[in-house]
Amino acid sequence: MKFTLSALAGSAAVACAGAACAQAADAPGTPPATSLGTVTVQDRRADGFVANTVEAGTFRGASVMDVPATVNVVTREVLDQQAAAGLYDALRNTAGVTRQQNGGDTWDQLVIRGIAVENRTNYRLNGSLPIMNFSQVPLEDKERVEVLKGASALYYGFTSPAGVVNFVTKRAGPTPNATVGAVVDDHGTVLGTVDVGRTFGDRQQYGLRINAAGGSLGTPLRGVDDGSRRFLSAAFDWRVDSRLSLRADLEYDRKKVTEQAGIALPTAVGGVIAIPRVPDPRNLLGPAWAVFDAETTNAQLRADYALGDRWALTVEAGRSEVARDRRLPIFRLTNPATGAGTVNGNQQRLVAGSDMLRAELFGSFATGGVTHELTLGAARTDKTQDPIFQRTYSAAQNLYNPIPLTTVTFGAVPTAPTTAGLETLETGLYAVDRIAFTPQWQLIAGLRTTDYTSDQGANHYAATKTTPLASLIYKPLPDLSVYASYSQGLEEGEPAPTGSANVGERLAPGVSKQKELGLRWRAGGTLLSAAVFDIDRPGYYTNARNIFTADGQQRYRGVEASAQGRLTRQLAWQTSVQLIEARFQNIGAAYDGRMPENTAKKTASAFLAYDVAAVPGLSLNGGAYFTGRRPVNDLNQAFLGGTTVFAAGVRYATVLFGKRASLQLNVDNAADKRYWAAGGTRLATGAPRTVKATVKVDL
Repeated sequence: MKFTLSALAGSAAVACAGAACAQAADAPGTPPATSLGTVTVQDRRADGFVANTVEAGTFRGASVMDVPATVNVVTREVLDQQAAAGLYDALRNTAGVTRQQNGGDTWDQLVIRGIAVENRTNYRLNGSLPIMNFSQVPLEDKERVEVLKGASALYYGFTSPAGVVNFVTKRAGPTPNATVGAVVDDHGTVLGTVDVGRTFGDRQQYGLRINAAGGSLGTPLRGVDDGSRRFLSAAFDWRVDSRLSLRADLEYDRKKVTEQAGIALPTAVGGVIAIPRVPDPRNLLGPAWAVFDAETTNAQLRADYALGDRWALTVEAGRSEVARDRRLPIFRLTNPATGAGTVNGNQQRLVAGSDMLRAELFGSFATGGVTHELTLGAARTDKTQDPIFQRTYSAAQNLYNPIPLTTVTFGAVPTAPTTAGLETLETGLYAVDRIAFTPQWQLIAGLRTTDYTSDQGANHYAATKTTPLASLIYKPLPDLSVYASYSQGLEEGEPAPTGSANVGERLAPGVSKQKELGLRWRAGGTLLSAAVFDIDRPGYYTNARNIFTADGQQRYRGVEASAQGRLTRQLAWQTSVQLIEARFQNIGAAYDGRMPENTAKKTASAFLAYDVAAVPGLSLNGGAYFTGRRPVNDLNQAFLGGTTVFAAGVRYATVLFGKRASLQLNVDNAADKRYWAAGGTRLATGAPRTVKATVKVDL
């Protein structure tokens, strides 16, 4: 099932005519604040580094104090202070997030709590639409980035229990904005940006926010041309009347850059892999024509209709699609002493898409002295991936003294797909009730039934699963909450990774289970959070025959804490730490007790921003991001050492030609450290020191 934009518009119109969705907005582009009796959809804005509400999962619009799960939010203020340009740039501020296979020059594949984040299901736009994470997700139009960690099957169906990453888009507010900017760095990047938003109409019933960016993308790689970037987004709001509001989001992004080669794991000798020393990340290992060219489009429509004082209906529809041409080079070391080896690459085109429909009925009522906030929902998601035809190439190369690859040997042009096309269909029905016994005690109970089918070549899976959620919240004080929760997750079954004998094959669906205890305390301008968690999931691993399979269990037990907000009027902070113990169980002697690949026992981050009182408008910031020792594979045949990467920045707000302006300088990897940024079946180096300058002017 594929939607065109006109079909999406038609769907929304039909939905509205039938009394579409809840949470009618008070003004276009401003967070809904319609009170439905005791049901209040709360303001979504953040106060500096602290988010007041959460938009992900069943908690959409809920106060962060009423969310019985680990949620990390990176606000627009943090993104701006750090000049964040990519997914990992944002999520490095949350503990337990590491890179897998890619170093970030093209896009980010992530691991959270030691579990891979599924690129087709675990990334969401505005709390709902699953977007395809096969190219760098643009941040110019995002108000904030949320990470709802752990199992989330009740609302999102088949997702990995790593967590859901939710991107909340900017919208037009009551105050018009118009900002132009420029970004340059010492690698040759030159980008222009535009951010314009305003409301209009005789009742200010319309709102429009437009973001755009474009220019050249520099690269630290020697001997290659600069890449390019084009981005455009629009967020439209229409308050039709006091009950009905409509919302539309559209974003388009195209990114074209030369891709650095990944480093395949060397062959184990005597059960041990000798990890090579980190090469110079500026040296190009693959051919200069190994270009990564990705085009991504996301479209989302939403209608909210207030049925009365206490009930509301929401209907959403959306589509995400990506078309990506890639000439992925992978270096394989044959002589560790000299660095000699071979680049084995493949040319491929990926076309993937996701279609989503969702309808929710939300309302409140009382039974005796107990109040209920009930959500009833139905959702359908269709995902497709066209067959992939891979053509290989190879050339001799040296890891430490590379040469330009002007001549390569190509394999035969494939006549049959090397990876079969994929089609999945998922439908779900769910119900969630938030029960308030007293102002201090809340119980949340929910249930979802999901039908799932998957077809990929000769592999066909069909499953019907019912998954529960239960949590108890105790708030002894309005600014202190303690919770206990139990939830289950549904996994599509991970695809076999590059380097395995059954690469691309998707395994059968599985069920994960999670228990969590946590607390939140809002102290002054700071939000403090802590949680302990225990996750059991199927034991996905690559066996001794290099076959990716599922057997036994993986168990993840850990503790996580974070703090964000203001320590003083001048000093803001965002910090996090996670300690995790992850092990395989009930598989066999070769795996039992070993850590899943790319799982760091310890991760931590700290970011501080200081406003200099003696110089109005001047602020300084610095960050430290630590990733601990982690295994390169499930047999733990080698480990990547722990590393800390530092960043620093300075920003000056002033007036230029009568207009408010900001001048900003950021330095990432300030110590110019050479390190392995990503693990997995292949390794990736971290980017060298990058100096970036940003100028913004409010018109």
